[in-house]
Amino acid sequence: MIQIEHSPIFRQQFLDNAFRKKVRQLTLHLVTVLRIDPHGHQLAAFVCPGESCDNTELVYEWVKQECCCISCVNDMAFKTLQRNFVRWLLDHDVPMGEMQ
Repeated sequence: MIQIEHSPIFRQQFLDNAFRKKVRQLTLHLVTVLRIDPHGHQLAAFVCPGESCDNTELVYEWVKQECCCISCVNDMAFKTLQRNFVRWLLDHDVPMGEMQ
């Protein structure tokens, strides 16, 4: 009989959960450090008008896209992620005062 901990599905689920948890932590850290209103819609309205997501969801999706897998998210330095996010915002012509 195979133990569930050794099954490929269980291992993949474990890695997916760890990835989502780390992305969520990085998202909250970015939102806090950059003083983005987590429940506001200002940033999301600038970057993707017409979509109904709040600023935290937008940052979460960006972090998830930037760090494609668990190994990437574990190797990514926060300062590098922060710098890339600010560059991404500037590429979308978001003035820094509009994040709050």
